[in-house]
Amino acid sequence: MRSKKDFFNGIITGACCMGLIAGLFIAVPSIKNRNSAADNIHKVTQSSEFNEKYEAICKNIDTYYLNPNDVKTEDVSNGLFKGMLESIGDKYAAYYSPEDYKDLLETTQGQYAGIGAYVAVNSKTGDIVIVNPFKGAPADKAGVKSGDIIITVAGKSVVGKELSDVTELMKGEAGTDVEVSLIRDGEPIDITITREIVDVPTVTHELIAEYNIGYIYVSSFDEMTSNQFREAIDDIENKGADGLVVDVRNNGGGVLAAVIDMLDRMLPEGLIMYTENKNGRDNEYYSNAEESYDKPYAVLINGYSASASEVFAGAIKDYGYGKIIGTKSYGKGVVQTIFPLNTGDNSAIKVTTSKYFTPNGTNIDGVGIEPDINVEFDSNQQIRSGDYVIDNQLLEALNDVTSRIK
Repeated sequence: MRSKKDFFNGIITGACCMGLIAGLFIAVPSIKNRNSAADNIHKVTQSSEFNEKYEAICKNIDTYYLNPNDVKTEDVSNGLFKGMLESIGDKYAAYYSPEDYKDLLETTQGQYAGIGAYVAVNSKTGDIVIVNPFKGAPADKAGVKSGDIIITVAGKSVVGKELSDVTELMKGEAGTDVEVSLIRDGEPIDITITREIVDVPTVTHELIAEYNIGYIYVSSFDEMTSNQFREAIDDIENKGADGLVVDVRNNGGGVLAAVIDMLDRMLPEGLIMYTENKNGRDNEYYSNAEESYDKPYAVLINGYSASASEVFAGAIKDYGYGKIIGTKSYGKGVVQTIFPLNTGDNSAIKVTTSKYFTPNGTNIDGVGIEPDINVEFDSNQQIRSGDYVIDNQLLEALNDVTSRIK
């Protein structure tokens, strides 16, 4: 794997959940050359109108607010900075307080105390949705399902809240309970979840014996995912599998470096993807000639497969090495960068810095990836086989791979 430019490894968003992201980088900001956006912000904050309104707000709060002791300096500061990032027209932009940023970094280590579920913000409705409860984790054991819409956590409404704020409510000491109110198929559900220390499982795999085809499910792209993915392929190949199905359904994305390394394992030498920033073409990412997967395989996607999942599916579709099966993906073809602020308090911001393109030059932002074989998921068409369940989309993938085995 190689890049024509150096790049930073990314990190996923959220401590016990994940937002829909293509790839995040950590970078060091520079303020030597302010662009027009920064100039516009400074025009606001340094204007007499701003100062006049600021003083008027402070005076009214000081004079009339019923609970003055609730006003905390840290909360006011965080609120102001969050508001600034929310105002710039970037729906993926965010301000991370020192605590938020610490949680963000801890998440990439793959362990936290919480409910054990990936959560996403639906960009069309603003709903916070359970994307994937980890198998055997607290949310799964309590009966939480993919697609559940979160309404309240610990008695507090999460409607319109930042994903990081919802994450904070879900976290807590292992062994403590958290009440979660959900909407499932239009009906309200109240569930009590007992928090646990959760080891984030990003890759699971097995050999589906009756087909002799390997199955790998990738729940997110974290720092450890590419190694787990390679280990899974090695194990499946050592067991003599004739083909492979890689499942990135309900995978909201994650670390760009991870998906690049995974594609390097799957594809022959060539371009994997490239990015463009506001100044034009930026980074190009390549697979090398050292390894590739040369047996028939398929990739499963759905409407919750986003960003890094779409990088994975998009590259494989462009090369024509594996069939894409399922339903159209989410459609997030932009990259966010995490900038530590270096202000002494370990805070950071996230902004959209580039858009990415598949090897054939396609940007799927707002469009998504159309599968080669479209199959709508049908919960009534599931077959239990041993310890696993074969749903109708997976069955189509298994049959497709089988048909291409020589």
